[in-house]
Amino acid sequence: MSLSRTSNEDPFQLSSLTEHIVKTILYALFLVHSVQSALRFSTAFSCTINSLIGIVSLRMIKGEVDHAIKRIQRKLPPGYLGIPIYREIKFLCTVGKGTVKRALWNDRLKYGTLFTNYQLGRINIALCGQDDLAWLFNNDRKGLTVVSRQPPVAMLFGPKSLLNNSGHYHRTLRRMMEPYFAPKFVSNYFKIVDETTTEILDKWASSDAFLSSEVFKLYALKVFYASSFGRVDDEVITPLHDDLTIWLNGAFTVSTKRIPGTNFDEGMKARDRILNTFDHLIDEFMRENPAESDRAQTTVMGRLVYCKDKENNQMMTRDEMKDNMLALAFAGHDTAYASISSLLYHLSQNPDTLEALVEETSSLSEPLEAGELKNAPVLNACMYESWRVDPPVLGASRKATKDIGHKGYSFDAGSTFFYSIISATTDESIYKNHDKFDMRRFLPKDHPLYQSGADSGI
Repeated sequence: MSLSRTSNEDPFQLSSLTEHIVKTILYALFLVHSVQSALRFSTAFSCTINSLIGIVSLRMIKGEVDHAIKRIQRKLPPGYLGIPIYREIKFLCTVGKGTVKRALWNDRLKYGTLFTNYQLGRINIALCGQDDLAWLFNNDRKGLTVVSRQPPVAMLFGPKSLLNNSGHYHRTLRRMMEPYFAPKFVSNYFKIVDETTTEILDKWASSDAFLSSEVFKLYALKVFYASSFGRVDDEVITPLHDDLTIWLNGAFTVSTKRIPGTNFDEGMKARDRILNTFDHLIDEFMRENPAESDRAQTTVMGRLVYCKDKENNQMMTRDEMKDNMLALAFAGHDTAYASISSLLYHLSQNPDTLEALVEETSSLSEPLEAGELKNAPVLNACMYESWRVDPPVLGASRKATKDIGHKGYSFDAGSTFFYSIISATTDESIYKNHDKFDMRRFLPKDHPLYQSGADSGI
């Protein structure tokens, strides 16, 4: 399947405008029927019900007329928005079945790299090309677009999370957190990560029982915990793993109402338990590791607790610490798990690649040295290609702060954009045979296994 189409060849899609005309007629029929029924039946109950139907129909008609005008004014790209309620159910089913990638592919093939879709209560402008993502991120830097998450996701991450903020505050948090991931700082906790990994691999290898991919989630969380605190505590990690799973399930919902028993309510309860755990861990860490101690200087938690912003010399508040610990735990728990699972799957399907990787990693020292990873081209190429084929995050959203334009369209302030990572990384014009796992496309050109035919085009 080719996804090489990078622009909308027919921006004014008659089918998209026809959708609004048909739906306007449909809602008008509901309106007429409600008026006739209200006049025919004189009971208060009948009048109330029909009045409500009439009001909703009027709102629907207004919405469709507004959308149609935006299509004509080139403020809304082509794309099918669907019927209310049914479209929400369909979207949730798409997420549940894991077919979001296929749905995006189909829309891109039909409309190009810029189109309109509907996700959980709001219209999104989908951006699917490399040039579209570059345009959006450039607007981020200019402050013309800001982070925009679905309300349930935003509430689950918390108001102080780096993932929920933009502008100066986002830059401040990022500036304080970036040193955790600098190569020099990562080497501080590389040893404990290597020891933890070796111990777990030995345990898996000695087990005769079937191990599901869920074990990778627990492993990823242990690695996060080891790098954060310089040690592993299974009594804390196991319940934290369970709560993170419940917390993440809360994101797949439409409403932010705390209805007892719903996924969102259980997710928010799990968030409260996680933050209470973090409170206890922060207190314990600060009590045992003063600012000048070795662990305070060489662990993620030490940097999080004691770091100061260079501009104002202020430390993070406790709420900032906890919300951003949750963001880091999510990255260490879910995205790392997805990356491990995908890479192992692709290696199992590509024995030649697995053989080349085993040969390369067999030459690495034991215990492993952090600097050696820079000189492991096959390992790095396998990871890059796995992330390209199966990115652990499919995309995210932004909102325009001012009127902006792109590819002949004019988007009003408040417009929401969904940038699709999976669509951009399967662009046939850049990645030849995009649907095939081929780590050679990311190898250095002087590597013995490199082949020009596998060149990514970058």
